[in-house]
Amino acid sequence: MTYSLHPRPTDTRCLQPHLEKEEIQAVVKYGSYHKEKSKAWKENIGKIENWTYDEAMDTWMCPAGQTLHFRKESKELLESGYEIGRRHYRSSSCDSCPLKERCTKAAGNREVVVSLERLRYQKLARAILQSEEGYVLAVRRMTEPESVFGQLKNNRGFRRFLLRGMEKVTLEVGWLSLAHNLLKQAANDQKRRTAILH
Repeated sequence: MTYSLHPRPTDTRCLQPHLEKEEIQAVVKYGSYHKEKSKAWKENIGKIENWTYDEAMDTWMCPAGQTLHFRKESKELLESGYEIGRRHYRSSSCDSCPLKERCTKAAGNREVVVSLERLRYQKLARAILQSEEGYVLAVRRMTEPESVFGQLKNNRGFRRFLLRGMEKVTLEVGWLSLAHNLLKQAANDQKRRTAILH
């Protein structure tokens, strides 16, 4: 079992080193996973996820039937060092489109900037999460690790770290985890002993 601490608000980038070390497949929900299931998201014609992509022609078709053609490619380097490749597409004429007001606030033609890699990863993650095994793992994650934070904060009164510095805080988390697991094991042992006696 390994653990590490990272000064980041999400676990997406923190998870990668652990997955590579253990050769584990991730079952992680991306930011818009739950929103995608809502009726409002599915009916939003401005969302690229509700459009049709033609891989052979490298074009997008909006709900109004307008084709958006590839214009250029750009790259963005994130703080983490990860480089995102983005593709820019633009329609040839949105002036007479009856859906324009619902699609874009731009004065001219609709332009979209897409990371095809991100869409592929989202499609893969969605397939894993919607599979029977993925659902079981996601539910398990909600009940196992998330409840530990609640136990530490509410039942044990742990609100802030006593030590300072990443190395010391990492040790403190290790001690807290060890104490939590030992108390959990002791409670389970007590239940077993009680069940045997009765």
